[in-house]
Amino acid sequence: MNDKEIIALYMSRDEKAIEYTRDKYSAYCFSIADKVLDNAEDNEECLNDVWLAVWNSIPPNNPASLSSYIGKITRNLSVKRLRAINRLKRGKSVTVCLDELSEALPSGESVEESFEKSELKESLEGFIRGQSKINRNIFICRYYYLDSIDEIAVRFGMTENQVKLRLFRMRKKLKDFLEKEGAV
Repeated sequence: MNDKEIIALYMSRDEKAIEYTRDKYSAYCFSIADKVLDNAEDNEECLNDVWLAVWNSIPPNNPASLSSYIGKITRNLSVKRLRAINRLKRGKSVTVCLDELSEALPSGESVEESFEKSELKESLEGFIRGQSKINRNIFICRYYYLDSIDEIAVRFGMTENQVKLRLFRMRKKLKDFLEKEGAV
């Protein structure tokens, strides 16, 4: 079943939409959750929350890309769950790569709080669009999909040092860009 048909089922409030979504996107969502949570039980609980969130948000939302929509929900719920876990116990955290970004956001807010501001979102999107295709992809892999440096290096046929250097330079450019735009 294609995405438009699945969305039509959501719009008509047919519960089979959840089943089709789960069949089509479980592996995709699991991989996103696993990058953040790195725990099979937490991943499964997160996916259950994802299916409920999708059910509750379509309608009124009518996403143009179901995979992107579900991926964003999965990532947001995974990060939310990770924060809750880390409040209870200070363990392994994917927030390292988000902390890297906080260098470019000198406002004193956390990265997540800053991303909620629409002005900052627009500026960030403009910055990313202005990057070369490879830099844009590296940036998105690191800070959206939370891929590790070594995973990015393998994917793009680079050394880890080359990836680190590109990310460092992009964070510096991002900081300058946001300051110039007055977004932070």
